[in-house]
Amino acid sequence: MPQATDKEALVAGLLRVGDLLVAGLAGYAAFRVWLGAYSPPSFYWAALVVGALLTVNALSMAGVYRVDRLRRPLRRFARTLGAWGGAMAVLALISVLVKSSDQYSRVWFLLWLLFGAFGLLLLRLLVAGVVARWRETGGARQRVAIVGTGVRARQLAAQLEEREGGYLTVLGHVGRADQGFSGRLLCDVDALPQLVASEGIEELIVAPGMDQSAELQRLTLALRRLPISVRYALELPALELPARGVSELGGLPMLDIWRRPMTTWERCLKSVEDRVLATLLLTLSLLPMLLIALAIKLDSRGPVLFRQQRAGFGSGTFEMLKFRTMAHRADGEAEVPQARRNDPRVTRLGALLRATSLDELPQLFNVLRGEMSLVGPRPHALAHDRFYAGLIDDYLARQRVKPGMTGWAQVNGLRGETDTPDKMRRRVQFDLYYIDNWSVFFDLKILFLTLLVGFVNRNAY
Repeated sequence: MPQATDKEALVAGLLRVGDLLVAGLAGYAAFRVWLGAYSPPSFYWAALVVGALLTVNALSMAGVYRVDRLRRPLRRFARTLGAWGGAMAVLALISVLVKSSDQYSRVWFLLWLLFGAFGLLLLRLLVAGVVARWRETGGARQRVAIVGTGVRARQLAAQLEEREGGYLTVLGHVGRADQGFSGRLLCDVDALPQLVASEGIEELIVAPGMDQSAELQRLTLALRRLPISVRYALELPALELPARGVSELGGLPMLDIWRRPMTTWERCLKSVEDRVLATLLLTLSLLPMLLIALAIKLDSRGPVLFRQQRAGFGSGTFEMLKFRTMAHRADGEAEVPQARRNDPRVTRLGALLRATSLDELPQLFNVLRGEMSLVGPRPHALAHDRFYAGLIDDYLARQRVKPGMTGWAQVNGLRGETDTPDKMRRRVQFDLYYIDNWSVFFDLKILFLTLLVGFVNRNAY
């Protein structure tokens, strides 16, 4: 888990206070709106206080005040809503157990739920703006020094600046510079106390490879009195493993290579999201789909639908549906070259369907059958999967979730032909980011962006 800066720790504390006030004020506002009085009865005040305390505890248990979620407070807003709903459910249960539920207005309680959700969202929008501003200006960056000057120490410094550059500043290295060292040397280990005071260093990270007996013992003694964080970077195996963090099991530190992308509850939640939204979208698009099917039959010979085996969740495959946009091939599809600009195989109507992404609409049936999601990594032809799996190490990791009709890569302009490995590698990076950061809010954001920019794209041909 990322280390909190002083300002982030302050924001986390203030956010708790803000959530407490929002929960209470939302209930009071609901009382004013529905019952029209300025001073609620004592039993309403009791409900407001208990509800506010339950809310902060539920949010804390949901982990929304953790640093990695604080830095992206809107990414996990569905978790916040779940905690808010859970707190209100507990409050309702308490009122039933103490036989006081008949004293409260049901409409007031529903308004409290609505106002509270809206208030929590507004508060997190404010926090997101503040954190983003700090990241742009560097106002909340930790000042970090690397203990060590070897190759691993330099690699560690470069990796930290690349991945966490918005949250920390690597000032330089501590130790004795060996031949070939080109970084900024701050001081020797013995001069660390003076350096910490003069440079305002908040954290030291000990790089792998330094002498773990004499020099590390000297470091420990020198820093015993200083109010800073000291962390030791674990030595990774001589393999390019995807490090997802460090956890503990049985009292032993464990390097997380892959993490399960979704819990069972999150999978159920995403499945409900897919079924409900796909049913709604299918209802709205049924007439246009019938008209497109008729136009395809009139435009060229062949079936209305194009069916092709694609890689699905895990190691399974499924038959993906699309409106046919190319001239029909009676000899099957043994080889599937990607569509290119001005591809002669594309029909007149097919060019329009591909440019507007309307050829993808039949995949709503794949979503309803549970073979796809509305949002997820776009599935490719099996031949393309085999080809790119040999070129890109993390390519098959896209199959850790269901494929989607649209995705984070697509709304960021990564659509169409991937004629170079670099283009596919960028698409994979966006897909893996989506998997690691999934939430209902993230899905809704991608669907909204698809409506704005996803249907028409210059790379769709």
